[in-house]
Amino acid sequence: MVYDNLKVEKDGNIAVVIIDRPELKNALNLDLLESISQAFTDLKQDTEVNAVVLTGCDEVFCAGFDMNTVMNLGQDKMNKVDLIEKAFLSVLRFPMPVIAAVSGPAIAAGFDLMVMADIRIFSQTAKVGQAEIRWALTPLNDPLWKIVGLGRAKELTMTGRLYGAEEAREMGLANYVYPVESYLNEAKTLARKIAAFDRQALKANKDQTNRIPGMDTEAAIRTQVWGFRNFVGSEDMISRMSEFLHSKK
Repeated sequence: MVYDNLKVEKDGNIAVVIIDRPELKNALNLDLLESISQAFTDLKQDTEVNAVVLTGCDEVFCAGFDMNTVMNLGQDKMNKVDLIEKAFLSVLRFPMPVIAAVSGPAIAAGFDLMVMADIRIFSQTAKVGQAEIRWALTPLNDPLWKIVGLGRAKELTMTGRLYGAEEAREMGLANYVYPVESYLNEAKTLARKIAAFDRQALKANKDQTNRIPGMDTEAAIRTQVWGFRNFVGSEDMISRMSEFLHSKK
């Protein structure tokens, strides 16, 4: 498939989705948002893809919304804002794990897009923050607060300041930080490792991790045990455990 300002590359059982608007620092306009939504919708139908890496380029992940786009949202506002929601949710709800590989700025809407991923790998040059408050806009607090805690999320959204890669790792926003020369390869390596696991178990695990934070503890435990029951004793489970035990012998 061909997408506007977006490239999709398949590599075995992983896919790499690349934001490709470098002349404007990968800023999000309506065409690019539509491309993101469509790409993740298409990949959802690809049963060979077990994990996705979402990235930009070494210089910039995504500098946020194209300001001309935002200033013109007043015309047909509801339909255009719906497109923003659709793009972000296409990443958050993607049934398989998504890893964001972030280098350079990931700011405002670029930050929000990054947070939709399940795991975040930064280069040492990453610079991230929610700058919406500077422009008299409101940012996304969820799922951010579930990742960094409510106090940190309030700080991020209320101050609009930018954070470096190491500070982002300290607060739990970045899972790993690598040199700019290797961050993308590290993200792909992790994606391949994850993609080697059972596809249905991966889907069920992601579904659980998205749903249980909103549940009370008893309902969350019941949901997770139900998921475990669906997989325990499966042919793939027995095969993988037998292989592991044999290798230890």
